[in-house]
Amino acid sequence: MRKIILATIFAVALTACHHDTLDDRAEQITKDYTERYCPTPVQDMQRTDSLTFTRATHTFNFYYTLSDKADNAEVINQQKGKIVKELLRQLKDNTSYKVFKEAGFNFHYVFRSASTKAVLLESTFTKKQYKK
Repeated sequence: MRKIILATIFAVALTACHHDTLDDRAEQITKDYTERYCPTPVQDMQRTDSLTFTRATHTFNFYYTLSDKADNAEVINQQKGKIVKELLRQLKDNTSYKVFKEAGFNFHYVFRSASTKAVLLESTFTKKQYKK
């Protein structure tokens, strides 16, 4: 009887001490957000389609669709530098991802056309870029 009680206590202690890894947290955050909110309503000519997390590369993936006047490959191409610079600024200022940025995770953004479904802009930021 005593062995059974000790084994039960040991099993409970092991499960009680289990902590999610940062990767587990990232995966859960993106899954929860996508299930609850995506696709979001179109606001400022863009919609968030989904968020995902790639464990192998520690990368958050943000998928957006651009519509109306923003759905213009030529304009996106001309303004690419400014758009990428603004995305990086927003990432640097975003405190919601602080723990992930401190751990050196990557942030990947994909913007698609609502009319053609083609990728209009894609950019990935690494620790080297957002820690400057």
